[in-house]
Amino acid sequence: MSIKRSFFPLLSFILFLLPISISAYQNEVTNSLATPQKAVHTFLHWQQTGHTDLVKAASTMKIHGGSLDERIELATELKNVLDARGLLVEYDAIPNTKNFVDSLSGLQQYILFDELPEVYLIKKNNEWIFSEATINQIPLLYRETFSSLVEAVIGELPDSLKQDWFGIQLWQYIAVFIWLLFGLILRKIFEFILDNYIHRLAKKTKFTWDDDLIDGIDKPSGFIFMMFFWLATFTNLQLSVTVNHYLSLVLEIAVSVGFIWLFYNLSDVFSKYLGVLTSKTETKLDDQLVPLIRKTLRFFVLVMGAILILQNNGYNVASLIAGLGIGGLAVALAARDTLANFFGSVTIFVDKPFRIGDWIKVAGVEGTVEEVGFRSTRIRTFYNSLVSVPNSNISNNEVDNLGLREYRRLRTTLNLTYSTTPEQMEAFVEGIKAIVKSNSHFRQDFYEVHFNAFGAHSLDVMIYVFFKVPDWSTELQQKHNFFLEILKLAQEVGVEFAFPTQTLHVDSFHKDEPRQVGELKSEEELAARVIEFGPNGTKSNPDGLRIFKDGKEVDFGSGK
Repeated sequence: MSIKRSFFPLLSFILFLLPISISAYQNEVTNSLATPQKAVHTFLHWQQTGHTDLVKAASTMKIHGGSLDERIELATELKNVLDARGLLVEYDAIPNTKNFVDSLSGLQQYILFDELPEVYLIKKNNEWIFSEATINQIPLLYRETFSSLVEAVIGELPDSLKQDWFGIQLWQYIAVFIWLLFGLILRKIFEFILDNYIHRLAKKTKFTWDDDLIDGIDKPSGFIFMMFFWLATFTNLQLSVTVNHYLSLVLEIAVSVGFIWLFYNLSDVFSKYLGVLTSKTETKLDDQLVPLIRKTLRFFVLVMGAILILQNNGYNVASLIAGLGIGGLAVALAARDTLANFFGSVTIFVDKPFRIGDWIKVAGVEGTVEEVGFRSTRIRTFYNSLVSVPNSNISNNEVDNLGLREYRRLRTTLNLTYSTTPEQMEAFVEGIKAIVKSNSHFRQDFYEVHFNAFGAHSLDVMIYVFFKVPDWSTELQQKHNFFLEILKLAQEVGVEFAFPTQTLHVDSFHKDEPRQVGELKSEEELAARVIEFGPNGTKSNPDGLRIFKDGKEVDFGSGK
């Protein structure tokens, strides 16, 4: 009787506490789902090793109408998907307010990751839980993330391969090696197909640009193919979320680098194709534009590639560019010489003062233009050095383009001795004119050859002619031939070339009369000689000396 009396109060006390415990548990669950931050913490925290409580984690899946085991399986699969894809959760970035409203949709929902917009929380009955759309997507995401074949193989592995070595299981070390090896093998197979099949088809065409295209995309496309394989399959390694996060980051950057490499090579192929097109035109302006276009395309590809990599990794490129714009003035002041050289290059291409291959003189430099760049123009001098002249100097100085000369002038004076007779002088002058007329490398519509002056020690013959030659080497050769012809003519005519001399006549001091110069003439004879050289005089030849051959006057203009 005493036992019954003591048992009934105890039972009554237990029955009294049971509703309180259930209510406390319900309040605890409700509090853990009060805000998006608390709901995400409940979902992840109770699935960590050391304090696992899958029932609490599955409370975020309560919108699912299935059993508790089904909700636990959904929670486990979603956690594995997030870990395998390296999606790290930043609790501080998750709102911790009960009545949070999404600014874009205007609904009470929160998307966990921009990479997975289909995974989001909603507020229902004052609790933040995963939406019905998320519940329906979990099995699909799991199948996209993990290979069924790999999971089957892992399930058959012995326990010895599932032991942890430094936080990673032994089978995962083996899987990483096989994963890397398989990616390299696939790359080699891809490149082999390009080299031995696609390249062969390209060689059969009559074009050459397709061969250059295959050569340009061969290596980078194989690299991209390998990186895509690794990026698509790394989730099957089932590494930790931290390792997967940085691994996915590295692989995504590597894919971007592969595309930068690809477009960088394509810019070279495009520039080479432009070079082929410009080589068929008559002007050389487009030829010197090709190197500038190639450099611009390369720079554009590198800059855009860097911007895309930064943008894809969460950096605000717009604010970065705005910051660069604020500092642009300081940069412009510091790099004013560089900007001046750049605008100088623009001026060169607009004004076209010279072309590649032209012989120019500018800013104290003389030589052949080899390349026009953004900053400077490279000139190969005649002693074979390469001088880089800033484009700003070229645009601000006179450019003497000797390469664009249609004719190359020769102006010289030949000195004949005073023993030359008038007939010899006339024959010598007309002979030089005949040499000019007989040479097609001389300009025929304008030249001057004349007995020009009585020098201090010589009779001077002026030669003013123009060569019509394409380059300096041909000019020197034709000048050489011309002077040789003059030497032979001088021998044939019988004239001698003078050099600076002085003749000293010493009169005898023992004679009473000085040395007589010339023949002594009377005044009547001197007047008669003057009249003979005057108008209609017998010795007057105002049109030049006449030379006769076989009794006939020689016409030097016609060669008869």
